[in-house]
Amino acid sequence: MGYIKWSQFAEIEAFTTTRQNGVSKQPFDSFNQAYYVGDNFEDVKHNREQIYKDFRIRSRHLITTHQNHSTVIVKVTAKDLGAGETSFESGITGDALYTYDKNLAIGIFHADCVPVFIYAKKAGLIAIIHAGQAGTLKGVTEKSIRHLIEKEGVSADDIHACLGPSLSFSHNIVDADMKAKVIALGEDYTHGLKETNGDTFLDIPLINFIQLRKAGVPSLNITMSEYCTYENNELFFSTKRNPLTGRHLSIIKFR
Repeated sequence: MGYIKWSQFAEIEAFTTTRQNGVSKQPFDSFNQAYYVGDNFEDVKHNREQIYKDFRIRSRHLITTHQNHSTVIVKVTAKDLGAGETSFESGITGDALYTYDKNLAIGIFHADCVPVFIYAKKAGLIAIIHAGQAGTLKGVTEKSIRHLIEKEGVSADDIHACLGPSLSFSHNIVDADMKAKVIALGEDYTHGLKETNGDTFLDIPLINFIQLRKAGVPSLNITMSEYCTYENNELFFSTKRNPLTGRHLSIIKFR
């Protein structure tokens, strides 16, 4: 199984790569998509080429992020061809991308972070958000959706979202300092805190769901993946489980 797909809409393709069926060696075995983790360049290139083949993507037409847990969302056009093709640093600086261009694919890198796929059907727009813990607590998903609504005129009711494979809350124990930081952010964020047997857990996927709802996306328009990256070692990379490991690519494109 090389891909986990969001298959709700026939006119788009949206998927997260797994760790299977690639050529990278341990500890990046085997379908690592990131140049920046220390893997062999040629192995990563080979893995990327498999995606191009499987989804009929021209290499320069897959635009990826040079992400840093920010709340920056960037509109992607044909002028960005080649961004991220041969290095992480050549990607578009930001943690969310969107496009109307039917000839482009856009993607973000992650292991345990939440990939948020966005499709505004009537507007003809697709987007992808990298929502790690740091970015989530900065409000990256809510801010990205509000940008699409306020700057692109997209209707909230037109937005469909899928939260892809990521770290489940049961493997995300946080310390007292992080708990206090989350509480200080307000009630919307404290819904993500869960406590049992003296431990505090932080539910990042839930907080992103809440951010989508707060921005006006109908709950019926939101899908959440059943996969936990930590619990499924055969399928997914997890920095929580292994700090030195590979990365998935989550990609969305028009067919």
